[in-house]
Amino acid sequence: MPFSSVKGTAIFRKIHNTQPLIHLITNPVTMNDVVNLVLASGAAAICADSPLEAAEISELADATVLNIGMPSESKLEAMLAAGKKANALGHPLILDPVGAGASEFRRRILQTLLENLHLTCIRGNQSEMAALLGMSYPSRGVEEAGICLEPALLQKLAERYDTVLAVTGDTDITVSKDQVLVSHTGTPLQKRITGSGCMLSAFLGAALAGSMAPPAIPGERALRLTDTAEIASLVHKTVEVYGSLASQAEAEMEASSRHGTMEFRSRLIDIVSAAGL
Repeated sequence: MPFSSVKGTAIFRKIHNTQPLIHLITNPVTMNDVVNLVLASGAAAICADSPLEAAEISELADATVLNIGMPSESKLEAMLAAGKKANALGHPLILDPVGAGASEFRRRILQTLLENLHLTCIRGNQSEMAALLGMSYPSRGVEEAGICLEPALLQKLAERYDTVLAVTGDTDITVSKDQVLVSHTGTPLQKRITGSGCMLSAFLGAALAGSMAPPAIPGERALRLTDTAEIASLVHKTVEVYGSLASQAEAEMEASSRHGTMEFRSRLIDIVSAAGL
């Protein structure tokens, strides 16, 4: 998907028209980049991980994104409160199970979230999806472990939790119980910076919130949480757009003879902001 076809897509148009507020309970390692990516997309962001205000903030927001990159008991309490409020209001709820199989603590946190919340989308890599399936594997934290799950297994996971999976890696796969959608956008540089996946999870929150808000154009219909096939299609397109923008950032670096992972990070956020103009 070339950059010219990404600019002005419905995803960005709807985000800019509605300017949704995204509640991020996210990883402090990547928080700054995640917030800047949300802002670049045309949405707004607020971060609140105290149990004393998490539900109240999710009530203000249009979507909630839960990221377990640096888990704690307090953060779990906040995630449950925020997630339950998002569910009650019919708002999109996205889970990023960072390093899902790295520790028993993370596995317990994820099981608690999965048992108590209805997630609109789970975005993670193959190893993290394997951990959600209860598979054990050699883990190096948040990195992939060379696992490639069969689509049928991923569909069973999506059906188990009545959700849509965005499985990202060398090949990106969007999975619902009835669909498997594949895309091949992106660049290896995405694995060389911390936060690339976290930013995508937040971008998915903005895209879903933008499409679920009352439409600004007569004749359009707001997406509903029960529209699983349409949600899967939107998740697929959002992942594809993000990968295309990452490839464009790499191409711009090559054209200007500027290299380095921090250069890529900055150009990725810049090009997201330019895509929505």
